[in-house]
Amino acid sequence: MKKLLALLIVFLIPTTNAFFIRSDMSLEAEEPSPLPLNKKVVVEANLTFSWGFGAIIPLPLTIYVEAKDVPEWLSVSINPSQITLSPFGLFGGEESKTLQIYLQANDEVDAFTPYTITIHAYTNGSFLIRGSEAMAKLTVMEDFVDNGLYIEMPSAVNMRVGETDTITLNITNKCNAPIYLEVYFENTTGFNLSSRGKISIASKATEPLTVDIKAEKVAESHAILKFVYYPVADSTRKNQVERMLLLSSRAKPGGGGAIAIGLVIIIIGIIAYIIWKKKF
Repeated sequence: MKKLLALLIVFLIPTTNAFFIRSDMSLEAEEPSPLPLNKKVVVEANLTFSWGFGAIIPLPLTIYVEAKDVPEWLSVSINPSQITLSPFGLFGGEESKTLQIYLQANDEVDAFTPYTITIHAYTNGSFLIRGSEAMAKLTVMEDFVDNGLYIEMPSAVNMRVGETDTITLNITNKCNAPIYLEVYFENTTGFNLSSRGKISIASKATEPLTVDIKAEKVAESHAILKFVYYPVADSTRKNQVERMLLLSSRAKPGGGGAIAIGLVIIIIGIIAYIIWKKKF
């Protein structure tokens, strides 16, 4: 039996590579969603290996799968990274395998910036079957990392009724993407606060925001400034920060004080005149 098998191998195996059994490979992979920082994301890939006429002896071959062009902030692992097949069938055939590709963002980089990585599958073939390869391109990007805002602003503003004052808030975007920011005002009884509309702030940058305050009557209010922000690329990811501002206003000095002082002087003068008259 062994001699017969050896004779078959000698008869069927050609003497040059041109007559090796052809093979082909295809690789399709899911596109991942933006990757959260320090959390593993799994996407699936489908690998199909096919071969042509003449594979009557099931000789094993190994398919290797690797990731290429991986940026420094990203780690990629593939399971399985090696697949062993024994193609068999006189008229050819194919086999498919499912792969899990594990992606993890290890360092903070600019969000929603696309990078392209390559999943490369290849085999050197076997004694009978030619080698082949396939590649799939994946677009990966890091998700929005909300590190919040840093806000520099006064804690209190003192005014007189009817006056308008302007304060400047310095707002730092600590997130890894440009943001839009809007400010809303609450608990402002006795005061009118206004600011320009939505502003944009680049990642890790600081922008000034001015707020105009008008004192409408004598009052004291613990005003709440509500800062609503979200990444420019995704308006659904809203968050907010609140800060308190103590507002107080007092009446303007008017003519009544001067009149009162004048009356006191007149009264003192009258009393002095009466005393003088009595002496003489």
